[in-house]
Amino acid sequence: MMKLLFDCTELSYYDENNGHRAGVFYVALNLFNELKRRGIDITFYCDFRRYYFMKNISEFRDIPLITSNSHINRLIARILYKTKDFPYIIKTALTILFRIYDAHFYRKNKKSIAEIEEFDLYFSPFTPPSKDIQDAQIPKFRMLHDVIPVLETGMAKNAKAWYYKVYNTINDRDFYFANSECTRLDVLKYFPFVKTENIKTTLLGVNENFKPCKSDEKKKYVFSLCTLGKRKNIIFAIKNFITFIEKNKIDDLYLVLGGSNWKVFEAELDRTLKQYDKSKIILTGYVKDEELPKLYSDALMFIYPSLYEGFGLPVLEAMKCGCPVITSNTSSLPEVIGNAGIKIDPKSDEELINAYEKFYYDNFYRELCAERGIIRAREFTWEKCCEEMLSFINEKLNQPIK
Repeated sequence: MMKLLFDCTELSYYDENNGHRAGVFYVALNLFNELKRRGIDITFYCDFRRYYFMKNISEFRDIPLITSNSHINRLIARILYKTKDFPYIIKTALTILFRIYDAHFYRKNKKSIAEIEEFDLYFSPFTPPSKDIQDAQIPKFRMLHDVIPVLETGMAKNAKAWYYKVYNTINDRDFYFANSECTRLDVLKYFPFVKTENIKTTLLGVNENFKPCKSDEKKKYVFSLCTLGKRKNIIFAIKNFITFIEKNKIDDLYLVLGGSNWKVFEAELDRTLKQYDKSKIILTGYVKDEELPKLYSDALMFIYPSLYEGFGLPVLEAMKCGCPVITSNTSSLPEVIGNAGIKIDPKSDEELINAYEKFYYDNFYRELCAERGIIRAREFTWEKCCEEMLSFINEKLNQPIK
């Protein structure tokens, strides 16, 4: 049986209910669960800075875990773990210090590389390969989720270190999975040295816990879920929601915004929306996994007007819960929603207001889109995603992994 080295760095946030548990975390978790279910021989590999975080997660203790064998790296890992509850400014300073060390004082660790080369392949659901992984002579497969930092910054030298590392490690030798056809085409456009035959589109799945589960909630609301960022276009959604309810004299409808980093967003909201009635806007902060299906199911509609997405998991989750969706007609989002909702120009106030009105007043069409969404969501499963990944791996390695 082939031995798989699975980069579990994203899974090291398993016990942290915060913004780190975003889309890529769930991709990593679901792919791991599906590979494990198939009986694949998995060993975890973790970025040394997250090693002790991962080592102390009880749910994964039955999976072997390795990281850099460097004594200095292990010491740094211990310091980061021991200081995890320190004030944010201290943790940030330590992180910056250790990034400088990693960037300028790394020395090839032959023992670590030899240990890595005992495996048949390396797979990362997101995390860029460490320098030891890069130096190891084994086939490497990575999932690429978007090219957003390239579009936003052009990947200049002052780009954020993490994203610079993600994209700076793309090369013409490794193999890649793109989470949408949009992402695949963007990677080939902005990284033309990547061979067409070395990148495959593997659409993501959606968890089975997302399903219609309406409660006795009496308050009518429009729901949106995202992390803070200009490309999420949430101010656009808010402004047009307020215009929509004022234009139609609607008093019993609210806009519920879920997601992390909203404390930062509140200041921007106050500056931008001074002229609007903010009592109709509810900020929930980070939403726990078990609460999401209910929030989707009870919502009158789901709004996701992002300017650019690599995939758009919240759209798929909403559809699976039977919540009709309004989303953008850009990037990967049409691949996800199909004909199961309303697609709008994410810069057109008129189109968004019309979409709000269509779902609010046309009960038949709203219920039709809800049913279409449930049906379409069945096409996206982690089993199918994993099957396509394994098929691609088998093809490239010319030997079965299962």
